Amino acid sequence: MGRRACLDMICYFSFCQKTLTFSICILSLVLSCVIGDVIVEQSHISATEGQSSDVTLKCIVTSNHEPVVNWLFNMKIEIDESPIFTSKYTLSMTPESSTRRAYKLRIRQINRLDQGNYECKVTIKKDEFKQVITLTVGYLKKNPSVDCNLFKSSGRFNNLSGARTSNTTKILILSCKADIGLNIEANCMTSKSGNGQMVPLHSENKTQSSATVDVDYSYPVNVSGLDGWRFWCVVGNPMLPDPVNCSTYMLLKPQAKIMEVEERRINCTSTTTPYPSDVSFRWKVCPNSKKNTTDVDQDNDSCEILNETSSFLTLTAEMGSGVILHCQIKNEVCISHASLIITDAVDERVPHQSWIKWVIGSLVVVLSIGVVAAMVVKKSEMRTFLQRSGKKRTESTTDKTTTDASQMPLYATPNKNNNKGATHRSSLNTRYEMHAPDPVYHVLEK
Repeated sequence: MGRRACLDMICYFSFCQKTLTFSICILSLVLSCVIGDVIVEQSHISATEGQSSDVTLKCIVTSNHEPVVNWLFNMKIEIDESPIFTSKYTLSMTPESSTRRAYKLRIRQINRLDQGNYECKVTIKKDEFKQVITLTVGYLKKNPSVDCNLFKSSGRFNNLSGARTSNTTKILILSCKADIGLNIEANCMTSKSGNGQMVPLHSENKTQSSATVDVDYSYPVNVSGLDGWRFWCVVGNPMLPDPVNCSTYMLLKPQAKIMEVEERRINCTSTTTPYPSDVSFRWKVCPNSKKNTTDVDQDNDSCEILNETSSFLTLTAEMGSGVILHCQIKNEVCISHASLIITDAVDERVPHQSWIKWVIGSLVVVLSIGVVAAMVVKKSEMRTFLQRSGKKRTESTTDKTTTDASQMPLYATPNKNNNKGATHRSSLNTRYEMHAPDPVYHVLEK
């Protein structure tokens, strides 16, 4: 109601002109407009956790009568001067004129829990007036983060392998997504680095208005010739001790190389992992001349395009001999070339090389078998020699021991029961002592 009550009464006054007297309608209009009115200076207030310590909400009431004012939080909790609220809220009233009063609600130590709708409810006699003030509280997340990627119009780059037939553009989209908090302003910047340089590209301020939706900002970048460079997404805020940043993968150009995968089939591959990894291939055959050898583009009438759909190429006799095969690998950063000179006809060269490979392989197998057999024979002969040497040494020791025993006196005979006066013979043969101990003899008197 309030001002709205006056407008309603004006509509009623127009109706009265047709039904009642003019004086009665004017009296009704005046009585309705002087009941009261409620306004607020700000319907929306923003604050930041940790920066704005206190926030004051103001509700201005205009009336000739004494109003009753109540504050409600989120339309449910009534804030009054009871002890449970006095530590957090302060209620006050300041008269501005005889009919105008300012009712204030002060909120101490603003935090994210204070965010919501605050309703100023005014009662004048039997009429009620309401105004709502929305308080938005911004705060930083504990672990702010930034994500960055390079995009094309068709989607994000990935590590898929294979060829593309369409021409690739050198303009890509650097997409940055920042998640730093809620209802907080972020200074979003993009830059590139390489060769010891950091080059700023773009800067803009954005507000993250949702805790679940990131701040998304993009910027087109030209990556042509930027081999070894990176692109950066940087987000700053006065409450952040350091800006949060993210970099893309390092841009790398392909390094073309021609490899033989099987007979009459070759492959154009890259010795490095290019980024962006989406690459295209092209095969050309050119006459063998100095110009075609040094001209990396091979864009002349004497060259013929063989393949633009695959990195593989099958050699055929129609290519002839004395020609140059050119392989081209291209991504958004750079183009790389590799060449192969064919000196012999394909149908003669390939079988000849295969025959040579078969002969060499056979010789290697035969030599390997011969070496292994010789080692086995040598090992067997060595084992036989060692066995014979051991047998001869054993026989010699046995003969010597027998001879020593026969030279003993005839009157000396073994005596197993009496060892008194016995003498021991020490054999010179250590092996005999270990396996056959010396006998004990009893010397008889003559």
